[in-house]
Amino acid sequence: MCVKFASCFSISKISVSLSAQLTGRFSAVAKCYCDMGTEILPEVCFSPAPSSFDRPFRIHVQDRTFLIDAESMRKISPVFSVMCYGKDFEGGRELSRDIVDEKCDDIDVFLRAVHDNSVISATNFALILRLSHKYQVLPVIDACQEFVKRTDLNALSPDEILTLLMAAYEFHCQREVLVQLIRRLANESNAVFARLRISRFLPAQIYGAVISASMNLAQLREYEGMNGHCLKMERSKTRWRNSVCEQCRAICDQCATCEECKKSLCKRHVNELKCTTNYGKKLITELRENIVELDWND
Repeated sequence: MCVKFASCFSISKISVSLSAQLTGRFSAVAKCYCDMGTEILPEVCFSPAPSSFDRPFRIHVQDRTFLIDAESMRKISPVFSVMCYGKDFEGGRELSRDIVDEKCDDIDVFLRAVHDNSVISATNFALILRLSHKYQVLPVIDACQEFVKRTDLNALSPDEILTLLMAAYEFHCQREVLVQLIRRLANESNAVFARLRISRFLPAQIYGAVISASMNLAQLREYEGMNGHCLKMERSKTRWRNSVCEQCRAICDQCATCEECKKSLCKRHVNELKCTTNYGKKLITELRENIVELDWND
């Protein structure tokens, strides 16, 4: 059996391989692995922290073995606390556990994220968030949510946003995280919604929030082009009609009536003359602050 790397957890770091240069207790552990016919690759993926390696614990996943610092993991995960310090491992029994319901590559990604939160990406977000919830590693759950908050979501594809949103809902992320993802997805067109089949993949609550936000964004764009007026609208679009413009004093094919100042203006004079009331500006401010309507408890 060839182990690609072994993982060593400290309070703040995880060492994911053992070097042949490790001394003392680490050397003994490495020798033990070699005696078992296990090859420890010499490459060091992360800086080892032998001084804090207080209680070595082996996790076997498929054909690979990960070596962790049980004492450090106990402090950040109640699941690992039971796994590493449970009654089954008292009395000098072998300090190891088999994980049979996960893939070794997935555990690899998860352990790297525990060591270094910067490895979290749109590609592995759902995986890391799932395993963090499964093993109740709260610092990594928080790191996943911070990833969404600090990421430029406009740089991600609609497919990636949908994946993030589905995972964020399933594992009950903070409302702020969901709102950011919903608003980003709502920027897409109906054609993209159809391609992604969001009505099928999103829960009814989130799907409704996306569609509502999409309509609010369309309405906001219309209001922002009204120069403070509140022109009559139909289906989130300004209702232009053949009518008399009060400024042109002539019939124009694109006229609309402001519901606040009551003036009938053509498109040109709407852009040139601001509304005499402030209601339009207040409405725009309210719309911007409430694009996403979501009832959600953190």
